[in-house]
Order: sequence, then structure tokens, then C-alpha cells
Amino acid sequence: MDVRKPGSTWTTMVVLVDACQGVAVNLGDSNASNDGFSEAVNILSKPFPPRTFQVSISNMISTNSSAMTDITALILSPSFLISAALLVAGNVVFFLISYTRRPRGFPPGPLGLPGLGNLFQINKSIPALTYSAWAHKYGQDRPLGVKLGATNIVVLNSARMVRDLFERRGAIYSDRPRPNGEDEKWKFQTHEVPASLFHDSGPWLTRWRREFNGALGSAAAVARLHPMNDAETARALVALLEAGPTTRRAELEDIILSWVTSVPCIAVCGRRPDAMAHHGFDMDTFRRRTAGYMMLHKPSLMDSIPVLRYLPGKFGMAGWRAKSRAVAKDVFEIADQFLSAAKEHRAALDGADAAAGKGLSNRTEGYYESLGARMLREQRENRDKDMWTDLGLSAWNIVAAAMYTSLATFSTMLMVVAKYPDVQQRIRDEVLQVSGGDGAPLKSADVGRLVYTEAFWHEVNRWRPVAPQGIPHAPAQDDVYDGYQIPKHTAVYANVWHIHHSPEDYESPERFEPERFLRHPFGMRPGAAHDPATMEPSTNSASASARATYSFGFGRRVCPGMQLAKQSLILGLAKILWAFDVLPAQEGEELDLGVDTGFVQGLITFHPKHLDVSLRLRPGRNKQDILDHYSETYKAEAELMGW
Repeated sequence: MDVRKPGSTWTTMVVLVDACQGVAVNLGDSNASNDGFSEAVNILSKPFPPRTFQVSISNMISTNSSAMTDITALILSPSFLISAALLVAGNVVFFLISYTRRPRGFPPGPLGLPGLGNLFQINKSIPALTYSAWAHKYGQDRPLGVKLGATNIVVLNSARMVRDLFERRGAIYSDRPRPNGEDEKWKFQTHEVPASLFHDSGPWLTRWRREFNGALGSAAAVARLHPMNDAETARALVALLEAGPTTRRAELEDIILSWVTSVPCIAVCGRRPDAMAHHGFDMDTFRRRTAGYMMLHKPSLMDSIPVLRYLPGKFGMAGWRAKSRAVAKDVFEIADQFLSAAKEHRAALDGADAAAGKGLSNRTEGYYESLGARMLREQRENRDKDMWTDLGLSAWNIVAAAMYTSLATFSTMLMVVAKYPDVQQRIRDEVLQVSGGDGAPLKSADVGRLVYTEAFWHEVNRWRPVAPQGIPHAPAQDDVYDGYQIPKHTAVYANVWHIHHSPEDYESPERFEPERFLRHPFGMRPGAAHDPATMEPSTNSASASARATYSFGFGRRVCPGMQLAKQSLILGLAKILWAFDVLPAQEGEELDLGVDTGFVQGLITFHPKHLDVSLRLRPGRNKQDILDHYSETYKAEAELMGW
């Protein structure tokens, strides 16, 4: 066999390594004959004696060593390394630019960084402030396009756009965003552990919104809850009285939290939270587990930069899956506790029926029938296991929503009346006038007569909205608005902060002034650009469907407990001011209600950093007044509930 000499044209090198003999063979080029190739195959098919081709191998190594030296020198040369680095960097930059490119026709917005978009340009404490600054630059009355990595966001900075999309086009804009399509997160929040806050619009959400509207959302439902509202607020007064004027901040929050969740809990399952302890319910555990669920769905870098989902261990989706399994177990335990309470209430009402000689199939009369008790009665002969699981989860949803939003809003209300004593006194004077004198506390049914206090309520929600950038909606299909393309599932935020603080609509919007809602039903200045009473009067979306503020959401996703929250929190403030003076925790202290110094954006809500107030019994008011009030109201509540 002819082993090629240096200088020949080599096109193929076959190296065979025998572990025992250490043989390498170099064969063939394009000029070799078929006979030569056959000969080589014959040779290769036989065992090679040691060192048969030792000389040829030496020649090959000598020849190729020179070539390898030249190649190595080329690879290690500065020019080659620079060229390779530029090639790699160019490809990376091209990928990142493509990755964060705005969709065709997307609304204009600020320039971002390659691969990151505007991710690190937004105020993390209060994103709405950044959106407001951009609105002044790119137009307040047209959609603002923002890129957070791969995530598309559209921000609406005017009431006109909000009404156009969330109300007039509510059939389209009532879904929730899906940053990564129908992925594990989406399936978890819509199928595995469904939550109305995150669920897309559809039959499931429609059904439970209808149920909750009937239980606590409509005017009739709120009226049925008047006795419970009176009693639970009176109960909170007793707790505040027992805590004393030097109540610690955490203890004061606990009292408020127990109160604001009690009526929603009674409405859905017939029991106060503290009366569910024998079912395993504990408010601290409830708060912790609910926060765990919310954290799973908080927008993260994995949503904006999907490649991070593939990181190993706890940093990627593997870590999210492990957390989601633990959270699901915790949430279903809470759901079971609500179901157990509903069954207990059903049994109490059945016992009352039996004592009155009524059959179990008859509608309970003379008692308050919670949502869970009613559904148990209606399904007595045909129970739907899935329905009961959904009932427990939905009860958890509504109580959790009340917990977050009502605690934040009422904390702001207390801080404001402590900071502005003239406002506090005007509310107290009105409460005493409506209630018929200094002796009797206000009743829930009389809340609608508190004109100035209602104006105060609206101004609190305008001035320091509980959700400054709202909870995002998403279109269920690709849409075009004002000539701009809004792709399906895009997160669409209503910048509530900007809408509530627009100088075009409000005089001195940064000033706290309840009187603005006495001068105008929407608190607006004369000739306001977005006054619902004068804007597009030919449409049904004008004043008929407008609200004074947008703190409770929009369109088909508006909070179903909005009316109950308003009724309960105004009543709570009225009764507290009947019994107590609300003062700064430290005498002479100037309370900080600044946007970026006195408030903080929490997991869900925008609320005061510190609840620095003290409640002291008013002169002339005594402990027995409060105890007598609670005794009277609780008796009426217990009779209605069948307790």
C-alpha cells in the first residue's frame, strides 16, 4: 500500500486507534483509484501487527504538526480573536434586538436597552409615576407602548381610553395577560387553583361574579347585610377600646383586618373568621398563604426574559413548580375551611327551620342565608363536588381581596383624619347630626345620608388610590385602537394615578380636598377634559356608567364588593369618630403622607408605610356606651344568623 508523502493532495484522513496496539492509518485522496481504496479496506479489515506503519505515522505526524502549528497560530492571533468576538457579539445583539422588538404598529413609547427594553427604567416603588412622566412626553390621550424584556405592555393614561377599551370593548378587554401564552403559570391560576383575580373572562368567572354580586355586591345584598355591618363595626370598637390609646401599630392593623374581613366572610360562609378556628382557620396563616399564592403570580424576570425559566434548581421554573405544589396544598386547605363553615351555617339554619316546623327543602325565612348555605340547600339532592371546591376557592378569593384593599384604604383614611383635624371634626359633626345626637351611634342604613363623608371617601380614593396602576386587562384577540396594534394577551394597564391627578380634570390635584366632590359629582374642575357628564353625551358610557374614581377597577372586572366596601369603611370611620379622637401616635408628630416617602407599593396595594395613629376615647364618651352598643347590635346579628 502506498502511504502518501508530504506535499500530496490529502482530502481524507482516517485514524483508527486500537487500545492494545495503538495503530493509526492515513488513507486516500480524491486522485486515488478504486483499486487502491479496496486494497486499503482489505488491509484495515485485518489485525495490524504492532508498529507496522510506524514510519508512515511518523511522516504523517511530522507533516500535520506543521499544519497544526500554523492553524494554532492563526486561531490565537489578535486579529482572529477580535473577528470571532465581533461575530459572536453581533449575533447576540441581533438576537436581543429581535427579542425586544416592538410588534408592528405597536403604540409609541420610550426607547429601551437591547434584550431588556424598559425593564430597568421604571420606578419599582410606584410604576405609575414613571408611566405618568412618559405620558407627558408621548401623549396623555393616546396609548403608551412599553417593553419589559419580551413582554408587551400598553398603558392608558386617560379616562377616555379606559372607557373605550375596558367598558365599550369589554367583551374583548376582560381577560388577564399571558406573558408566555398558555404556560404553567396560566394553567395554575385558571385550572389548578383558579382565582377570580387572575382568571380570564369566561363561564367560570361569569358564574362566580354573578353569585358574589347576589351575595354582597348589589344594593339589595348590601342592605341585607346592614345588621351584620352594624354588629361587626361595634365589635371592632370594643377591640379598640380594650387595646387602649397606645395600641401598637401591628395590633391596630390586626383589629382592622379582623373587622374588614368579617362581613365578607359572613356573607359567603355564615361565620366570622375568628369563629372558624375549630375548622383550622387562623388569620395569620391565611395572610401568609394568600401572600404565597400572590407571589407566584407576581410579574418576574422569568416573564420578561423567558430564557431564565430554564435556569437550574430554584432559580427557574423548577423552583416555581415546587412552590406551586406547596401553595396549592395550602390554598385547598383554606378552601376546605370555608366549606366547613358554610356547612355549619347550613346546619344551624336547618335546625332553626326544624324548630319552627319547616321542612328542610323550604327556603329559610327570617334568617340571613349565606351564599354557601344557600348553595348547599339548593344542591342537597344533587351535589356537585367540583362546585363545592370552587365555592371554597371563591370564598377565599373574596375574603382575600377584602383583606388587602380594605386594610390599605382604611389605613389611609385614619392617617388622613389624624393629619387634618378640621376634616375629622367636620365628618364627626355630620355623623352626630345624622345619627340624631351625641348619644346614639350611626346605623349602617344611614350611611347614604353622610354627604361630606362620602365626598371624603371619594377624595381618599382619588388622592391615594389603592391600586395606582390598576390590575391589567388583556384583549382576547388582536385589536386596533386609535390606529395602533394591540396584540392578543398584551397587558393593558389603566394608569389610575395619572387619571386621578390630571391637571386637565382636577384643580390642584395634589391637594387633599373633599369639597371638590361637593362642587362636582366627579370632583372635576369646570370644563374638565374628561368630564363624563359632558364628554360624548350621545353614548351610554357617559355619566350613566361613570364613577367618581377608578380605584375599584373597570368594566366587567370591576370589584364585585365595591358597594359593600364603601358602606363598611364609611360606617367604620363614622363609628370610630363617634367614639374616639384619631391623633398622631406621637403627640405633635407631622404625619408623612407623601407619595414616595409616606406610602409604599405592597404585593397588591398602595398603602401607608406606617399606621402611626392613636385612638383615644372622646371626652364625654365612656366605655359602657360602646359595650351597650355592641350588645344591642350583636343580639340582632345572632338572631338573623341562627347562631
